[in-house]
Amino acid sequence: MPINQRPSWRNALLSKTWHNWVLCACIPLAAAALVPATSALWSQPVAGQTTEEDVIVSGLDSRLFDPEFDQDNNRFVWSGNDGKVWIGKIDPVTGNFDPPSGKSKLVAEDAARTLEVGNGPEWVYSAAGDVVTYTALDANGVRFLAKAKFVEGQWVSSLLEDGKNGFGPIGSLDPGDPKPRISYPKVVNNGAALILKWRNIDNASTEERVPGEQVQGLRWVPGKRQLTVNAVVNGVRQAFLYDVDTKVFEQLTFDSGPKESVFMWQAPEFDNEYIFFALINESSLGVYRKIEGVWTKIAAVKPPSKGKFIQSPEPFVYNGKSYLIMASSNSPQSTTRTALTDIWLAGIDPAAPFYYQCSDPSEKTRKDPEVYITQNGPYIYYSAVPAPGESAVIYRCDSKLGPPLP
Repeated sequence: MPINQRPSWRNALLSKTWHNWVLCACIPLAAAALVPATSALWSQPVAGQTTEEDVIVSGLDSRLFDPEFDQDNNRFVWSGNDGKVWIGKIDPVTGNFDPPSGKSKLVAEDAARTLEVGNGPEWVYSAAGDVVTYTALDANGVRFLAKAKFVEGQWVSSLLEDGKNGFGPIGSLDPGDPKPRISYPKVVNNGAALILKWRNIDNASTEERVPGEQVQGLRWVPGKRQLTVNAVVNGVRQAFLYDVDTKVFEQLTFDSGPKESVFMWQAPEFDNEYIFFALINESSLGVYRKIEGVWTKIAAVKPPSKGKFIQSPEPFVYNGKSYLIMASSNSPQSTTRTALTDIWLAGIDPAAPFYYQCSDPSEKTRKDPEVYITQNGPYIYYSAVPAPGESAVIYRCDSKLGPPLP
C-alpha cells in the first residue's frame, strides 16, 4: 500500500464490527505510550489516555447511525429509519459533520432499516465512478441488493439484477477497478437457508457461494480480488483467504483459539508486505506475517483496558505505520446496548508496542469505531448515547498521532 500524505481509503481500511451477527448466521498527548519491547509477543504495556472530552459531531436529533467514510472525497454515507440513504460531508480541517444532520445529498429512498439487516449502505469504488451499495425493499417489502450511482448531476438508485433476498452488501474499495465486487448473505431455498456469496456488482452471472464450513466474516483484501474469512476446521474457527478468480481457499492459521474479524492489508513496517490480524478468543488480536512461506504470529495485541473483550477491530495506515482501532468491552456480546466500552488505538510493531485510549474517561456504550483522517491527524468516530433516554449520536476522539507528514 503506497503511503502518501493525501489521506485516502488506501491508507484507512474500513469495516465494521457489528455486522458480525449477520455474517455469522450461517452473520499531541505526550503520554501516548511507546514502551520498550521485551519480546516479539508483548503484554501488560504502559498506555496513554486522553484527558479531553470527546466531541459530538452529529445532530442530537439526527438519528444518524453507522456512517461509512469516503476519505478521498470528505464524505460519508448512511441510512435512516425512514428508508432514506444520505451522503453527508466532513470538514477536512475540524473533522466535524457539515451539516450535523448528515443530510447533504439524498441518494435513495427505499433502504431497509440498518438494524434489521445488520449493515447500512457501503461504498464501492470503480473505474466508472464510486457507487453506493445497500439493502433495498421492493414494493412487497422483500429485501434486494441495490446500488446508487451519480448520473448527470444526480444520484440514481436501482435494484441489482437477481438481487432478491440478498442483503447487507460489503463493497470492494479499489479505486479504478473495472470489475468492482460485493459480498453478502443471501436467503435461499424459500427461506430455509442463509449462505454467503460474492459477485461483480454489475454482473449477476458471476454470483458464487463462498466456500468453507460455517464460513463467516467476509472482508475484501485491498488491491486483490480476494476475501479474508473465518471457517470451522476440526471444531475451531480459523482464518482463511479465498481468491474469487482462482478459487483457491487457503487456510492461514492453525494455532489454538477461535479466530474472527480477519483483516489483511499492506504494512509499511514490512516493506508493504501483506499481513493480517485475527481476533482470537474475542479478547486479543493476533498479527500474522508470512515468514519463509509460513504465516506466523508475530504479535499479540491486547490493550490494557478495563474491558476484557475486543470488538470492532480494524486497521489503518498513517505516516508510514500500521495502527489498529477497536472497542474494549466488559461483555463478549457485541450487540448489547448496556455494556460499557472504550475506544483504543494500538500499534503492531513488536519492537515498539503502543497503546492509547482515544475515548474520554466517561462511561458509555460505544459502538462501531471508524477512522477519518483530517489535516490535523486521524480522528476516530463512534456511536454512543450521551445520556439515558436520549438517542445515539456520533462522537469523535483525537488519536493524537499528529498531522500528516509532508
